Amino acid sequence: MTSLLWARRIAYLCVLLGALMGQLFDIGWIFHYIFFLVLTLPVLSLLLSLPGILGLRVRVRTDCRTVRRNEHAVWTLALENRFGFPAACVTARVRIRYAFTGKTEVLPVVLRGASPGVSASWRVETGHCGMAECSVDRVRAWDCLGLFALPLRVRTGGSVLVVPLEEDPGEISLPESSGVSVPVPKGKASMGEDYELRPYRPGDSMRSVHWKMSAKRDDLITRELLAEKLPTPVLTFDHFGAPDQTDRILDRLAGYSRALLERERPFEVRWVHPVTGAARRYAVGCERDWWVCLAAALSDPAPETGQKTGTLRSVEQDEMLYQIHIHALTEDSL
Repeated sequence: MTSLLWARRIAYLCVLLGALMGQLFDIGWIFHYIFFLVLTLPVLSLLLSLPGILGLRVRVRTDCRTVRRNEHAVWTLALENRFGFPAACVTARVRIRYAFTGKTEVLPVVLRGASPGVSASWRVETGHCGMAECSVDRVRAWDCLGLFALPLRVRTGGSVLVVPLEEDPGEISLPESSGVSVPVPKGKASMGEDYELRPYRPGDSMRSVHWKMSAKRDDLITRELLAEKLPTPVLTFDHFGAPDQTDRILDRLAGYSRALLERERPFEVRWVHPVTGAARRYAVGCERDWWVCLAAALSDPAPETGQKTGTLRSVEQDEMLYQIHIHALTEDSL
């Protein structure tokens, strides 16, 4: 658009030079009016365009923030004007960056006769999982003649999360016993009768006081209920590979996560950044935790090759962790 702007300015200068030549050589009285008209046209054009430009607001929005893979999603650039006047032309450059694949698209947008409510839309690529981030720059509002381009501020929309399709993992075999007991948190019901005795602490319920033992020791003794702590499943996967392969891995990861959430079994998701090797670790105990984890996973790049996650040493050394490594095609194994 910069080249077009300068082309119009050069064309105007040629017309102005022609009118000036007619004025200098006194070809006729009409050239005096033509020269004056050509000389003042840019000022008149700018003055007529200012009401439509000064009140102009550009907004970029999307119809959804989260979309499943292969579903429809669009970005929209819309114009608003608090004064109600149209703008002759609005141009912009749209950048869509797919963080997962590293792909970037650059789209030019031109809105002519841009009255309030006019918009331009473009589709988000949803063929593969990932975070699609949209940014708009070089937004310009042009005057009627196209000789002046004034910059505009944009209220951008952010990003779209293209999430995987949940693949049914079937029956998940998890260890149901660890032999380790921990105190039951306050407000949680106990499923067993195991407990340990400890001195009374302010805030303990009087219903938990062991009165016979308190009488023997001449001090308040409290029952603290115990529950067996189950090993925490740790879902790991390699954060690299061909796009179709990583999609299948994420489908299986989402399926395992959904199954564990439905069983109310807290778990962790871990992977290694394929380039830097930095460890990623997210504890998931509810739906919100899972979406935070998924957004982080889809924001990291996924090149064709990278550093394998493999078997995490911290998982091997901790008996309370149970690792499930997610593969694209084979059955999950330790």
